[in-house]
Amino acid sequence: MHKSSTWIKRLLNKPENAFMCMVDMSYIQDKFNLVGLENTLPDYESALRVVLDDAPLSCAATNTASRSAAELVYGLVHARYVMTPRGVAKILEKYMAGCFGHCPRENCKRSAVLPIGLCDIVGENTVRIFCPRCMDVYIPPSGVKGAAVDGAYFGTGLPHMVLMTRPEYIPSRPRGRHVAKLYGFRIHDSAYDLQRNSFTEFRRSMQQPPSFTSTATAGITSTNTSTTAASSVVSTTDAASTTTTTVSSNASNQTSRLVHMINAYRRAPLLKR
Repeated sequence: MHKSSTWIKRLLNKPENAFMCMVDMSYIQDKFNLVGLENTLPDYESALRVVLDDAPLSCAATNTASRSAAELVYGLVHARYVMTPRGVAKILEKYMAGCFGHCPRENCKRSAVLPIGLCDIVGENTVRIFCPRCMDVYIPPSGVKGAAVDGAYFGTGLPHMVLMTRPEYIPSRPRGRHVAKLYGFRIHDSAYDLQRNSFTEFRRSMQQPPSFTSTATAGITSTNTSTTAASSVVSTTDAASTTTTTVSSNASNQTSRLVHMINAYRRAPLLKR
């Protein structure tokens, strides 16, 4: 019985595998835990021997295909192992030490995160980080060791298995969220939607061709209306002038000013007669 595998130690010492944990040799040697993996690649048996240090040293060290296949087998075994009580305990050790990084959200106050895969199929996505405080998924910041490993090596359910089986590690939810303000005034939640809809309507109206016929008709109608209104005002002024002898001097002065304004209006160049 192997207590540990030299090949696994070398694999986990690489910076790109910093998120992964050591899988117990007894777990890998139990064929029941590996059911179904034999169909993942054609040279499964030789790759498994590399993982268990049973392959010849020259073959394991020089054959690139064997190393890649062995890394794939170990990654798939790792995804199953971390869902066991022993695997959850090892993930928790890394979680408490902050090995997976911290949540980038301001209100989470650098809460520790857990690794998660967006898909259980190898080659689809790299690993992501899950924040137990805000319950959201983020892309690890660039430069984080281990952030380039395949997300399928952790699976889509790892953080939830950890928190469901060890609820004492569930942090409290953030108390508040960011409040949008402009010049000290709070912006309503629907303000951005209203602004976007208004801009969309404005852009749609600018893209429509102008109607010259309607504009010309409106201009003629406006001119006729102005001429009629001016004639009505003049008629009213003439009637007021005939009655100035029966009103007070103040009324006469007001009427004179009104007549002067109307005459000026009639002489205006904008009025076409």
